[in-house]
Amino acid sequence: MSCNMIRGERRGPRFAKSTFSYGGGDCVEVAYYEGRIAVRDSKDRNSPELWFTKSEWRAFTSGVRAGEFDFGE
Repeated sequence: MSCNMIRGERRGPRFAKSTFSYGGGDCVEVAYYEGRIAVRDSKDRNSPELWFTKSEWRAFTSGVRAGEFDFGE
């Protein structure tokens, strides 16, 4: 999704990094914009963004909370 320019200002998603990020370079940022959720690599802010609907995001975060993605690490 591209950002719009309005009166010289950049309009678009405002990304935030989790407070659980430890500065090791393995972080992602998340934004809510126009009814969808975007995720990107915090090290490369020009990298492609992954976009999710609210229901897709809810399913993913529910799986994370339930431990479905704990791959033995």
